[in-house]
Order: sequence, then C-alpha cells, then structure tokens
Amino acid sequence: MKNVTGIFHTSETKQTHRFWLTRDGIEKETLSKSAEKSLYEDHSNPIWVLRHSLGTDQGAEDYSSMDYERYLSQDRKHLLEKFLTKAGIKDLVYRGINVPVPASFYSHAVGPIHAGVIEPGHFRFIVEGEEIQNLDIRLGFQKRGLLEKMKGQNKDSISPYAEAISGDSTIAYAIAFSKAFEEAHGIQVPEEVNFARTVLLEIERIAIHIGDMGAIAGDVGYYPLQGVCAMQRGVPLGVMEALTGSRFGRGALSPGKVRLKKELTESFLNDLAKRIQDVTSDVAGHFERAANKSTNRERLQICGALTHKQLKDLGFVGMVEKCTGHSRDLRHHDPSYSLAGESINLDLDAGQMTGDAWARFYLRYEELKNSGRWLTKAIPVLKNFHKVYESFQKTKVSKAKPGVYFGTTEGWRGPVLISFSLNSSGDISEAYVRDPSVPNWHALELAVRGENIGDFPLNNKSFNLSYVGVDL
Repeated sequence: MKNVTGIFHTSETKQTHRFWLTRDGIEKETLSKSAEKSLYEDHSNPIWVLRHSLGTDQGAEDYSSMDYERYLSQDRKHLLEKFLTKAGIKDLVYRGINVPVPASFYSHAVGPIHAGVIEPGHFRFIVEGEEIQNLDIRLGFQKRGLLEKMKGQNKDSISPYAEAISGDSTIAYAIAFSKAFEEAHGIQVPEEVNFARTVLLEIERIAIHIGDMGAIAGDVGYYPLQGVCAMQRGVPLGVMEALTGSRFGRGALSPGKVRLKKELTESFLNDLAKRIQDVTSDVAGHFERAANKSTNRERLQICGALTHKQLKDLGFVGMVEKCTGHSRDLRHHDPSYSLAGESINLDLDAGQMTGDAWARFYLRYEELKNSGRWLTKAIPVLKNFHKVYESFQKTKVSKAKPGVYFGTTEGWRGPVLISFSLNSSGDISEAYVRDPSVPNWHALELAVRGENIGDFPLNNKSFNLSYVGVDL
C-alpha cells in the first residue's frame, strides 16, 4: 500500500513535489505540469493533505443549503463539491461555518476555547439526540507564521524553529531537519551520532505515551493508572534532561551536531538505563491491571473505530494506521537501532489492533514496552559517543547545493515530514511541514460518527493530535 502523504508547491520555481508513504519509507516525486493540473481530481491525494498544502482563505463556509446526505458523503466528488471552487481548494482555518441540520437534529459547537490546557480548535457537531452524525474540525488558532519565519534560516540557525513546530515532538522534528540539511551539505554522519539521536527519539516516545495512557485512563474514570502515569511520565523526561540538559531535548540536535552531557560514564549511563527499565515495568504492570478490568475494556472497545477502507482511501498515518493492524513504521528502515546489539522490536499484538480507542490505548502500551526494552540496552552504548563525535566534528562541511530537500523520521504520532528549498547561499527560500496530525484530524472526524456526544473527549484523547503542528 502507498499513499500521498505531503505536497510541497514552491512558488519560486513553480514546481510541485509530492511525497509518497510506502512500505519502504517516504519517496519524493516532482510532478509534471500536466500532473499538477489534475491534483484535485487525483484520488491518490487525500483531501486533507490538499487542503493543508494548497488551501486558500475563502472566507466563512456556508453549507446550510447543501443536501444533507451529500454533505455527509465521503465520496471524492462530493468532497470536492464542498471544498473546491474557482479560487482553489479551501484551507483548514476557521472563519465561520454553517452546516445543514435536519429538523430533528441540532448543531453543537465546541471551542475554540476548551476546558483545562487543551489547545484551541473549533469542532462543529451535527447531533441527533446524543449521537454524533457528523463532525467538522477547523483549526488556525495556533498560527504563528512559522513557515515564513523559516525563510532565510540555514543549518546553523534552523533548530529553534524546528523544535517549535510541535513541542511534544521536539526530537522528531530536529532529526528530520538535520537529515535534510546534512544531505544538502554532504555531511556524512557516523552511525554512533545517528544512534544518539535515536536514543533521544525513543525517550521522547515513551514520555509522551505514558502521559497519553494516563489521560485516556482518566477519561474512562480509572484513576489508579492516571495517577501512576502522571507521576512516572517525569522519569523519561528526567532521563532526557540528564543527557541533554533539557526535559524535552531542546538545543540537543541540529544539522551535523548532537549535544550530550560530557560525562557519559558507564555508571551514569547504567543508572539512566535502570530508570527506564523500572518505569517501563511499573507503568506496563499498572496498564495490565487496567486492561483486565472489564469496565475499561467495554468503555474503549468498538469506540471511535476506523476501517481499513478509510485508511486506504484517506491516507491516515502513524498511530492511526497502526491501530488498524497496518504499519509502515519508518524505523523498519533505520540501521542505527542495531547498534544496541539488536534492533528495536516493532511488532504489535495484532489481535488488539482493532482500529478503535482500545487499540490506540493498547498501542501505546506495546510501544512503551518495545521502546523501553530497547533503551535499556541502548543507553549504556552511549559511552562510545564522545570519542566518535569529537573526531566527526573535525570533518570539513561543504557548501550547500541549491535545490529541494526533505527529511523524515518516525515520531511518536507517526512519520513527520519536512521539506525546503535552499538558495545558493544555503538559506531556506521556502519550507513545508506535514505533521502526522494533518491527515489524522480527518480520521477523528470520521471515528466519532455514530458515537455518543459524551465520548468525544475520550476519542479526542485517544488520537491526541497536534493543533499547533497543523496551524504552524
């Protein structure tokens, strides 16, 4: 299976670059002018990717006069009828929306301001009684102009911008930008340096997974696991800080560079590995007790389910794809994992990957165990890092070649994708970012159809998508 997972149109060169997610990784294709003309009609291009990549501000959306059944349809013809006009395709930004509401139904708006510390987004429901018939998600409240701010940045100045794309994926985005700039400058990174980045990536993964497991447990009212996760999430963040000086790895990675603490002694690293081993065992044990409670299973199973056809047709990625039993995890193709003595186990319990909130809950447990086991072996291997790194830093860096480059890595949500064009000075002239949340917000819209309105917060947490990573 392969899907288009990103589209980068460079206004400077007037070229369109399309990115395909396959079982072998992410590949870039430069489209011909004739292919560009059929972008909207081409079924390979998911509508949400098109709207995110090429969408334009067309003011408030008014669908109130549209036939209700056509409005709900996921047929591409009907979706284009909604979103495509002579001015192009509508973007994802909220500027007002009117929806068709049958006489016995009602429209219910949530956001942009939500309870607690949830990020801002507009959710427009069509509801019959207590059952969700449709959900439209609009974003735009986290807009920071980040793509514009990246223009003029180079390999030595890009890191703060990369880290800010989505703060819970600091390491993933730093790695993706590093890879792209290293290709542009012809920097050959030693395996030991890539390995150090991989260790930080897996620490980031388990820290966020632990937090999410607790949040989902809290939403079903199972507070023992919520309390444990709230406390234990600090352990991997503490390990990250011990290695880099920052709980989220800020400032640790940049093109051609990895900044770790100087004193990576054997005893220091063994202690960090033991912390990871202990927290993995503790959280996994509490998860298993939660999973054995029939009330928890009944609350999560068959809730917010996605189908294989939706996955195939709409280009969902990462955790949303994995929870249906399919996986195109980019870590399969990363040789740096093997430096720990053996590669990371990416197998998931196929019997639990049923496409619902339960699968998304269970997936985090499986990845926590797999990443925790690998980290326990990998962290002590960092004792060899500084010797190799110091020698690597003496390597002369070539001037960047102008052109379009891209970088990817398997973040905890799924494959992050970035691309940029460099000018003759090695500065970014245009940039593109596709967070895994871009196609997966549409998965949440579909997953809640037919669900009780009270189950929306639970489903939303089971996805935990990035508002800021889409708004940029």
